[in-house]
Amino acid sequence: MIVLASDHAGFYLKEKLKPWLFKNEVQFFDIGAVSYEKLDSYVAYGKKAVDYFLKNCDIKKDKLVLICGSGVGMNIVANRNEKIRAVLANTKKQAVQGRQHNDCNCLCIGARNINFLKAKNIIKTFLQTEFLGEKYLDRINEI
Repeated sequence: MIVLASDHAGFYLKEKLKPWLFKNEVQFFDIGAVSYEKLDSYVAYGKKAVDYFLKNCDIKKDKLVLICGSGVGMNIVANRNEKIRAVLANTKKQAVQGRQHNDCNCLCIGARNINFLKAKNIIKTFLQTEFLGEKYLDRINEI
């Protein structure tokens, strides 16, 4: 299960991703935005997504995918919660390292930095990559 959210800057990318997720049988819940509203806030949608995720999902198995213009704002909001480890990934390598080394349960992407095809590849990679454990677990516990 994926909890999916965006602000206005990520809205159109999120809407393009939903049919692709459905086609690939990836369950998701869309927190919003439900329409393009130029003055909406990534903070509101990021907090709403994190709250929903923590109340309704398995934080070890399920994932968050948050989209804003740069990915930075959503990343900051998500990482404010101690149960969320968010990676800002504009490349597949960043998504892999976020999962393998940090057991990230949240992927943040910047709709103004990557296109639809790249976003699909990054999300697919993020969902398929496993945490390596061992020494990386010790590092996470240090946080």
